[in-house]
Amino acid sequence: MNTTVTISLVVLVILVIAFIGAGMWFKRLATTSDDFLLAGRKAPFWLLATAYLGGYVGGASVSGYVGNGYNSGISEMWASLFVVTGSVIFILLFSRRLNYFGRKTNAVTISDFICARYGEKLRVPSAIVSLTRPAILTGMQFLAISVSMKVVFGTSTEFGVVVSSVIILLYLITAGQYSALITQWFQSILQAAGIILFALVAFKVIGDPNAVSVAFYDVLPKSFTNFWAIDTSTFTVYALTLGLFYLADPWMYMWAYVGESPRVSSNGMLAVLGGSYYNVLPFLSGMAILVGVTIGKFSMPDGLAGDSLYAWFTINFSNTAVGVLILTGLMMTIISCGSSFAMNGVTILTRDIYQKIINKNATDKQVLFASRISLIVVVAIGIASALWLPILVPLWALAQAIGLSGLFATTMSAWFWKRSTTAGALAATIGGGVVALCWAMYAWATTGSPGGLVFGLHAVHVGVAVSIPLMVIVSLATKPDYEMAKATNYKVLGDEMQASKLIAEEDKPQRKGIFGWLCANTTGWKVFWVVIAVIFLGHYVLSLGFANQGLGITMVWMSFIVGGLMIFMLAILGGRDIIQMAKDSKAAGDKLKTK
Repeated sequence: MNTTVTISLVVLVILVIAFIGAGMWFKRLATTSDDFLLAGRKAPFWLLATAYLGGYVGGASVSGYVGNGYNSGISEMWASLFVVTGSVIFILLFSRRLNYFGRKTNAVTISDFICARYGEKLRVPSAIVSLTRPAILTGMQFLAISVSMKVVFGTSTEFGVVVSSVIILLYLITAGQYSALITQWFQSILQAAGIILFALVAFKVIGDPNAVSVAFYDVLPKSFTNFWAIDTSTFTVYALTLGLFYLADPWMYMWAYVGESPRVSSNGMLAVLGGSYYNVLPFLSGMAILVGVTIGKFSMPDGLAGDSLYAWFTINFSNTAVGVLILTGLMMTIISCGSSFAMNGVTILTRDIYQKIINKNATDKQVLFASRISLIVVVAIGIASALWLPILVPLWALAQAIGLSGLFATTMSAWFWKRSTTAGALAATIGGGVVALCWAMYAWATTGSPGGLVFGLHAVHVGVAVSIPLMVIVSLATKPDYEMAKATNYKVLGDEMQASKLIAEEDKPQRKGIFGWLCANTTGWKVFWVVIAVIFLGHYVLSLGFANQGLGITMVWMSFIVGGLMIFMLAILGGRDIIQMAKDSKAAGDKLKTK
């Protein structure tokens, strides 16, 4: 074990202990189930923003994307582009209304929203379908840590999965969502630093960023710099599972509920759109490594999996200090994302299964206890999923495929189609989810992977093609309940939110226009949002035009500059909210002592 690995291990142990200690400190804030599951619906602006980014950038975004960049080039970045596109559309359309809906009805999960529209008959099927994603993706983070540990420490896959699951379990079981928010803030800073440093090391081994960027076009096959060099089947799989899915994502619904107001719920997540460049750098790093291999600077070990490239390259090509930061950042990236998905699974099990089915008259103390038991269950399911399918990106796509197939038609109809019925929703949720799962099993038997294509079709193609017609046909054949439709109707919720006294006036748009919707009432905020918009739109222009060498080089520099600046923003502004939360925690502790 070399010096970099040894120091990294020591630092990780210290950080894990610190995270568990932080959970114990903030445990006094988690006195109710709402506190444990949703941080009391009081997440402040910048803490929500940084924690969301910490969950948004996960194990697949680093380990998986570096391998994708190395094996296929920039066209694989459609995966991350669809993710950010789907997320932004969700934030703009739904996050504010959902935050209000949660305050109005005490909703905790996506099933609460669905059942408000279609009745409790949808509780079990929607809960089962929605649980697949956080449970499987929690396992995916365990697997990502295990892959890194296997390369760095030489441990087995099974050992790495168990160790990573124990780490996440220990620091979440104390304060729940409060623990997740606090640690994800710190982890988002480490992961950002780690991603940037890894990219710098990958580029420096070959030359300066400009020289490496030019080498992309001179050394690599043309398809590697062509963003459009992607086959139709893969494109549509990414569009559905990594784009459209986010409009019906249980995890996004949870984040919408957590913010301290509808404005914070939307604006907080929009404020870190520059973080999309953290998903660009891993692809560029993989391509830079391929340049080095192609020109003979170094060689790759035979049989090294793409998912392992990040850790292997760090150990062999970075100095001790930088290597420790990169490896620590990688682990923090994965732990951060894993904790966020685990808490999403906990909300579903606790609310939809325990509170709504097993014990409908549970006291808040019983629900809080059940939340901690649910965490153990989610971690156990995550372990099983990680060992069941030890491949990062296909595991991600499978989870999204089942979720989209079972939830998209149902949730979109709840928002926009008054004529939809409970029978139609049941048919779409059960039919879509089951068909997607069955096709995935067929693909597994046929191709060796549940994310494989059979006859050019992925599980998501078949699942969505079944669920949408089922919703339409069955709804038209059964009697609608137009009164119930008002509970989740998009326009009705928007009008209610604007008039509601549950929402402070400063959190409501006071005038028309983009700045009015953003509640940007000062010059500083207007400038901030203009900069965010330019950076975000630049991501699309530079990605789509990457085949042009000038745009490609600009993309490289934009990724480094924006990523670097965001580290300071995350640290300073998110830290300010952490300090305030620590003061609140101390006050809560002092209050308990006086009783």
